[in-house]
Amino acid sequence: MALARDDINFENIKCESDVAMLAKNMVQTNNMIVHLNDEQFEMRNEIKRRDETIGKLKDDIQLLEKEKRWNMLWHHRLNDSIDKTQIILYISFLINIIFTYFKSR
Repeated sequence: MALARDDINFENIKCESDVAMLAKNMVQTNNMIVHLNDEQFEMRNEIKRRDETIGKLKDDIQLLEKEKRWNMLWHHRLNDSIDKTQIILYISFLINIIFTYFKSR
């Protein structure tokens, strides 16, 4: 009753509290938006770093494939040389055996 005598307007108090609550919610919403923007920026940077890493790995794979091709070519040439050397050694061994046979007679 004392409040009613002092001409306190409950509608104004309620309206002021609603405005204060809305202002508080707006500040929280703005803080959340800023936080999400920061996270989005970090995620973009992380995606860029990941894409750069993938690009570097693809380049490394291409270099390894080229190196593998060269190694295979070198390996085939080496095998060819080994085969030729073995044939030459077999022929020289046969000549040596024949020479030894005729010399012992």
